[in-house]
Amino acid sequence: MTSHYDKGYEKAAHLYDIFDNKDNINFFLHFASEAAEIIDIGAGTGRIAIPLAQKGITVFCVEPSPAMRREFVRKLSARPHLSKNIRIMEGDAMSFDFGRTFPAAFLSATFDHFLDDDERIASLTNIARHLQPQGRLIFDVFLGLMKNSSLSPAGEYKEGNKEYRRFVGGKLIPGNRKETILIFETFESGTLIERIEERSLVGIIDRENLHKLLKKTGFEVQQELSNYDRTAFKRDDKLLIIEAMKK
Repeated sequence: MTSHYDKGYEKAAHLYDIFDNKDNINFFLHFASEAAEIIDIGAGTGRIAIPLAQKGITVFCVEPSPAMRREFVRKLSARPHLSKNIRIMEGDAMSFDFGRTFPAAFLSATFDHFLDDDERIASLTNIARHLQPQGRLIFDVFLGLMKNSSLSPAGEYKEGNKEYRRFVGGKLIPGNRKETILIFETFESGTLIERIEERSLVGIIDRENLHKLLKKTGFEVQQELSNYDRTAFKRDDKLLIIEAMKK
């Protein structure tokens, strides 16, 4: 990965929660409640892990980004009673090692950051190694990446005299990858006080290849959904959410 790329939020981790408003907490809570303890891979700022821990679930978190981990720790410092339910580890899906197995693992908005089949196989193999027999892997992947997209508004938020705006764009590059561009602007009393540009890479994969990789790494697909309200996946849906079982 070339030097001008990062994981997407190294400079803007403090703004991540403002714009990541996916309604998926209850979706992951459903699976976590059945498991009692889970691995959250690519845990980010703890947006999912903290609500799960508040429900008494033990969450082992893996996050490669120092900026995201710092934001996670900052949020957790305001909730010290949750420290017994959350463990945060530096690492990525390919290399993390807890030295034990779990009943379930989650990847939320993480799978797209595996850039090729080698990374996908290494990640899935390592995750399978950490799952108990019949353990569940729950993850989402965005299938609608296969086109260029011009920079366009992707959310705004107001709080007091501050206003936050985000813009997203991207272009296809060789190797089944896409360069994603994120621009964040912060205004105070109408004056621009911060502008951040982030560039990252995501990998493009189709459903057929995804199924092959899951089978190769010892998983069996249990269900496919297209939304966090558990709508069944249909051909041409852009979001694919998979529940897979370790065979």
